[in-house]
Amino acid sequence: MCDLPDALVDAGTTLLCRPSTPGERGHVGSETCLDLLASAGSDSTVVVVTCTRSPAACLDVYPHAVGADDTPSLTVLAVGDASTAADPSLPGVDVDTVSAPSDLTCLGITLSQSLSSADDVVLCFDSLTALLEHVAEETVYEFLHAVLGQLDAADADAHVHLDPTAHDRQTVDKLAPLFDTVVEECRDGGRTVRTRKFSESR
Repeated sequence: MCDLPDALVDAGTTLLCRPSTPGERGHVGSETCLDLLASAGSDSTVVVVTCTRSPAACLDVYPHAVGADDTPSLTVLAVGDASTAADPSLPGVDVDTVSAPSDLTCLGITLSQSLSSADDVVLCFDSLTALLEHVAEETVYEFLHAVLGQLDAADADAHVHLDPTAHDRQTVDKLAPLFDTVVEECRDGGRTVRTRKFSESR
């Protein structure tokens, strides 16, 4: 994993924009995602919200993000199709499910419970693209505004995945200002980091 730019290290909330590749299910495990998860300390709780992968599939990726000797605790919140493949007996993992991705009230309550049960949280949300397949853009905007406000109040770090090629530019531009930092990650490994002041670093 490479070193994170200072703007990304200091960011509380990050929108991680990365194009999907053919056959890919979800973005957990991308380079920047792993770098951000690796920032979690041994006393942290990593919360992964997945709309595309099973909790077991997330667990396959997760150990590569942190050191084996000081791995933070892990909570997986499986949403929609991912919830049907959820195995509540995964060792060392707390698994919660929300059956309907359109039920943002239930998702918000369940996520809030996960956040309030830990003192130091690092959140990975995969992904807004999957959520926008089921929920109107304005509703997702309002949901994000509430969740990100809660994360800020809890001083938690979070990154949220989005496939920019699946949406028009207007959608991306509407959601981006909700975040402290926007990362545009390319398939070739390059990335651009923009803060709210629209400065860029690589």
